[in-house]
Amino acid sequence: MRMRPIPFIPTVSEITAGEAGEIQGLEAVISYWTEGERSAEEWVREVVDFWGPAGFVKRRGDEVLGFAVYGPQECLPRAGQYPVGPLDENAALLAYLEGDARTCRHLLVRVMRDLRLRGFGGVEAVASDLGLPRHVSTRFLSESGWKPVCRGWRAGFPYTLMRADFGSIVEVGELARGLMGRVKLPVLKAPPVPQGTPISVPMHARVRARERRS
Repeated sequence: MRMRPIPFIPTVSEITAGEAGEIQGLEAVISYWTEGERSAEEWVREVVDFWGPAGFVKRRGDEVLGFAVYGPQECLPRAGQYPVGPLDENAALLAYLEGDARTCRHLLVRVMRDLRLRGFGGVEAVASDLGLPRHVSTRFLSESGWKPVCRGWRAGFPYTLMRADFGSIVEVGELARGLMGRVKLPVLKAPPVPQGTPISVPMHARVRARERRS
C-alpha cells in the first residue's frame, strides 16, 4: 500500500534581518512605507534593535505563504502623508499584510497578540478602501473587528485610518488559539463617516473569534 505524503504544516515566525531580503515582496513594501530610506534588511535590524519584533512570516516548508509588517510610526514615515490623522502616538502601526484571507487572519492575530503582550493598548493602519497594493484592505480590517477612525482622500483615492483597541490578554489569546484552524472574525458594520471627520472609538473594542473546522 502506497503511503500518501504528509503535507508540511504552516508555521509563523518573526522576520529577522538576515532573511528580510529573501522574502518576496517585503523589500517593496518596506521601501514604500519608509519612502526608500532603508532596505528591508536595514529596516528590520534597526527596528528590532530598539523597538522589538516588526514582522511575521508564514511558511509551509520553504514556501512563503504571506507576511506582516508593523512598527512604530516614526519608522514608517509615509503614513504621515495621508490626510486621515492624527495617528495615535501610543499605538503601533500595521503597514501591510500579504497572503490569502486565511493567512492574513493568522498573521493579524499574531501581530495583535504580540503587541498586546508588549503592553500596547491598540494598533492602527492606514488602510485602502479600494484594496490598493502595499496597503491593508479597509474591508478586511473591518471584517476583522477593527473600527474606522477617520477617512480622507490622497491622489484621488480613498483611505481610512482603522484601529483595534485591545481587551485583555485572554481575549487576544482567544484569537491566537485559532492559528492552526480557521480563524473566523466577526463582521462589525460601522456607520458611514464623512470625509476627513474623526469619530469616537471605544477604548476596549472587543475582538472575538469563533473556532470552526475547515
